[in-house]
Amino acid sequence: MSMSQEIWEEFVKKYPQANSGKLSIEQINVLMAEYIERRNASAVDDFDGLSPHQMHLLLHYPLAEDSPLKWVAPHYESDLDAIPLLALSDMLLAEIQKAGELRLTAKGNLPVAVCTLLVKKNLIDWKYMKYVKILSEDNIPYIWPIKEYLTTEGLIKKRNNKLSVTKKGEKYPKLGHSERLLQLLSFFTARFNWQNLYGIEDDGEIGSMGWAFSLYLFRKYGHETKNAQFYADKWIRAFHTQYWAERNNPAYNAIISDIRYAYEHRFFGCFAKWFGFAEVEEIQIPKQVISLMAVKKSETLDKCFGMR
Repeated sequence: MSMSQEIWEEFVKKYPQANSGKLSIEQINVLMAEYIERRNASAVDDFDGLSPHQMHLLLHYPLAEDSPLKWVAPHYESDLDAIPLLALSDMLLAEIQKAGELRLTAKGNLPVAVCTLLVKKNLIDWKYMKYVKILSEDNIPYIWPIKEYLTTEGLIKKRNNKLSVTKKGEKYPKLGHSERLLQLLSFFTARFNWQNLYGIEDDGEIGSMGWAFSLYLFRKYGHETKNAQFYADKWIRAFHTQYWAERNNPAYNAIISDIRYAYEHRFFGCFAKWFGFAEVEEIQIPKQVISLMAVKKSETLDKCFGMR
């Protein structure tokens, strides 16, 4: 059943007179407008009690004045400079500015010396770091995204295989921590393809779609350590209702398992962890390849986002 057909059937059930042939088009339109307004303001179980209107805001205008998620970072400016992805992007920009022109490798990557400098700041928390022999852009997941951010936002430019800071980039460090963080967050949630974080045939939508809804849930429930699957299932229920309806069907086990793993790895293992929003612990389950991911919100999350 299509959404429009479902709405019409619900509408006729609520207003049977609309299907009697006795009302004019104008009268039906008035009733429909009233019905839609009430429907959009009603709590929906699949949205964890949010209304369709609130979910619309989280999807399209996540930090709007009446969004369930509130941006409070400007009140905590002095506490934001240790956010891993923000601090690393600031450091990389400063290194490029200090060099004047930073020569890249033959592949167009950052020099190993610069990557080493970033790693030694102890802001990169990656479970495979101990296996990395050469600290390069290709080998460490945090570094390429921040280079991509600085380039995409026009803060640095590449010419003759060298990076230099633009006029915009020269002004960037003068912005407040919360303003720079918001710019970085906007890039990461709107323009960066999350398929780069974990490859699966989905165009990167798993985890990135509804990121503000996921943060809202994490802000709401994250005071207690939970299995990340708790949030993955809520995301599936909200955005993949057809799979949620088949969650007990063995034929769908592999598909749902893949979605859960991609969501947990992308949203918590990368996004929330890199921004310092989550405390993430991966617990190896005996005789299984996939580990259990335990997550809890950090103080940084509360200092960046509030709830309405």
